[in-house]
Amino acid sequence: MGIDDLNRRTLLGASGATLFGLLAGCNSPAGDTDANDAGDGATTGEPTTADTTTTTTGGDAPPGADQLGSPDDLQASATVDATVLDADQGAGQNVFTPAVAWVEQGATVTWNVAEGSHSATAYHPDNDKTLRIPDEASGFDSGTLSAGGTFEHTFETPGAYNYYCRPHEGLGMVGLVVVEAPQGGPGTAAPGEVEQSAAADSLARLFEVAGITEGDGGDTGAAYAWSDATWDSYWYSLYNMSTNIAMSGNGVLFPHNDQQREQFNQRLPAMLEQADTDKPPIRNPNLNMAAFTEGDPHFTEQPVFDAGDGRPDAATLTWDMAESSKVVSPSSLAWTHLKGVTWAKNFQEHFETLPPEIAAKFRAQLLSTLAQIGVNATLIAGGPEGNGALTKGESMELVSEFRPGDGTVVDDTSRPNHHSAMLWFLSGLNSLAQNGWFGYVNPEPLIPAPKIQQLTDGMAQATMGLFEPANVVEMGSARDLGQMLSAVGWYGTQAGSDDLRSQAAEYANALASEVEAHVEDGGRVTGGAENQAATQGAITQGLLWASQLDGIDHAGLAEDTLTFMLEELWNEDAGTFASGVDDATYRITSRDAGDVTGGINAADVLLDRDVQSTYARYFNQTFNRGRLQRAERPQSRDESAEYTLPLPPAAGGEYGQAAVYNDAVEYDAESDEWSIVEDRFTTAWALYTANQDIWIGAWAGDFYRGRGVPGETDEPPQ
Repeated sequence: MGIDDLNRRTLLGASGATLFGLLAGCNSPAGDTDANDAGDGATTGEPTTADTTTTTTGGDAPPGADQLGSPDDLQASATVDATVLDADQGAGQNVFTPAVAWVEQGATVTWNVAEGSHSATAYHPDNDKTLRIPDEASGFDSGTLSAGGTFEHTFETPGAYNYYCRPHEGLGMVGLVVVEAPQGGPGTAAPGEVEQSAAADSLARLFEVAGITEGDGGDTGAAYAWSDATWDSYWYSLYNMSTNIAMSGNGVLFPHNDQQREQFNQRLPAMLEQADTDKPPIRNPNLNMAAFTEGDPHFTEQPVFDAGDGRPDAATLTWDMAESSKVVSPSSLAWTHLKGVTWAKNFQEHFETLPPEIAAKFRAQLLSTLAQIGVNATLIAGGPEGNGALTKGESMELVSEFRPGDGTVVDDTSRPNHHSAMLWFLSGLNSLAQNGWFGYVNPEPLIPAPKIQQLTDGMAQATMGLFEPANVVEMGSARDLGQMLSAVGWYGTQAGSDDLRSQAAEYANALASEVEAHVEDGGRVTGGAENQAATQGAITQGLLWASQLDGIDHAGLAEDTLTFMLEELWNEDAGTFASGVDDATYRITSRDAGDVTGGINAADVLLDRDVQSTYARYFNQTFNRGRLQRAERPQSRDESAEYTLPLPPAAGGEYGQAAVYNDAVEYDAESDEWSIVEDRFTTAWALYTANQDIWIGAWAGDFYRGRGVPGETDEPPQ
């Protein structure tokens, strides 16, 4: 099975290979899931099998989705290999094989660590996990063993035993032992209850392999749930970022002049050497250092997915530049590169578990390098005056729009939403710079870490000095208070001095006081955006993010604003949030969706509110059925899903269009119908939402520490 043959179900339990489309991802032709969509240069050759001596009865099932014995063929003993496959065959690369073992009562199962480092650990309270073995049975845990290590456990109590690998549970490495019969005990409960969503989905697959049905206690036919929504959030986030930052050409591209080309040609070999990689994962990449504000995602020619060496040719994936704004804003740049910084960190979290073809080290370097190049051009040395294309003179005050083509400022008004976006991004970049993350320090920084700190502090001081809290509302809306609070919450964890941290906390409290002045009884925020749910979500997240600073606690107010969103704006029949209490038509922009997602994420991680089922329905109805996401690629596509989006070439136009967000959709409550009302691509909105998506997404929730909470992902893994 090649990478492009994998569907959502197989990928949910996959290893780090689920990241193969991240930076250089592209789109496969409609109906052609064999087309090379592996934008990282991964091959699609014959699968490599694990070296195992176990006898399986799973037919052609790959390791990690195979079984030994059956209900009518119970084994007196069993041997299971814990290993690492050379390629993902549909069940991940870190696998137990056979993944399902049917044994007699009293049988001993032996685990051999064939390659890598693994454990065999029961889902049991003794192991700090929810019970997923028979009630009377004792838990087991081998501890993490290196290659050559073995572990045995004798199973005396009939029933189903779910177990996992400690280092790789988050990558879906789980196994199932059935003693005599499933018995309907805890080991057959709905896998969705498992905290790690990749493990939950892998267990669901093993239930299918073993034939455990709802009658056995396993509800494997559940409707679209939290794990589905957070995986789709992850994928759609990836598609929007990879398209924007490496494929579309909708921005100022790097290198864009002879001097930059010379620098690039010198730096690229060093990056490849540091990353132990032979070549970049894509031909002719459109590396975006300063994204334009708007574009048209339709392809203008037949895309080439295999340029003869397994790599896609990005020169065939550019958008129609005649339809582009050709204008850069602080928000279009900031949200794009904040996404890159987040993923640079995420890659480093998993250097040891991601397969080589992902080129994770190269990607971490490239993403953080592009972020630094963007900062240099817009805040330090770009523009006609050579002091930053988006700054006003020598100050850190930002213009709102700049046209690089002729070097003119289109809009010189400083706006709070642009400043808060840039402050949020610089705080994220500062976290990368000050803490020695690989992508920033190798082969060497373009901007020294002390300079990043100065820029971050300077942007914070300019922002706090320019915008009194009341001005934030006057120049935008009350929801901009939420974005500003979130940005200041992030800055407060990155401030360069105690005095600046105190200033940030004081400013955050002033912003929160302005929020209080706009909150009615019941938690409704007045003076917000046209979409009331978006306002509530943005304010909720902002209050909670700012409350991470010392001496600040606005969680109670956040509870009120969230409660209004959940109780007054949630339409259970529609499965989405109303744009207003009495609205018959709900207009939802890509930014609105990001605000709602941010509020739900913050509530889930910090308020411990029961919002997961609500988010699942919201995402399925708004993003999938409502087509806020205009297309999806084969990696996430599930033909059996309730609402399946088209593959990009079938998404409209002569050659199709990229898998990115539409600007706006509408829901008619009377007719129960959705429609796309704005099909442009607004970069700031789409990438803002893509950031919110990754923080709530399954990959983020399971493997990336912090869920977007300020200060939670500063230190790189040891």
